Amino acid sequence: MKIAISSMGDSLASKADPRFGRAPYFIFVDEDDLGAPQVYAIRNDAADTAMGAGTEAAQQVINEGATGVISGAVGPNAFGVFEKMGVDVYRIQGDMTVERAYQKYRSGLLQKVVIKRL
Repeated sequence: MKIAISSMGDSLASKADPRFGRAPYFIFVDEDDLGAPQVYAIRNDAADTAMGAGTEAAQQVINEGATGVISGAVGPNAFGVFEKMGVDVYRIQGDMTVERAYQKYRSGLLQKVVIKRL
């Protein structure tokens, strides 16, 4: 499983960004490798776009092969893209590092975002 975490910087020690589409970076933790997970960062190409940042950022994360996303807020358009592609979204609350957000995810302490349809 590959998890993308919205981040203000390019390392696990960076603060997790509560915004998804406007986060400057995404930190990826690839749990599929044998042994320790592989961790790497990419710049969010959509962060400075005038409109549609969430949707473009969602596509960038999907293109990297993420199957899960951790962020404070994922807008409805980006969430729709993730939902369509089967990518789980987990919500963080409060100020924490990317590493702490990932640890909370691994411990089952993050709430999975589910939108109930009428």
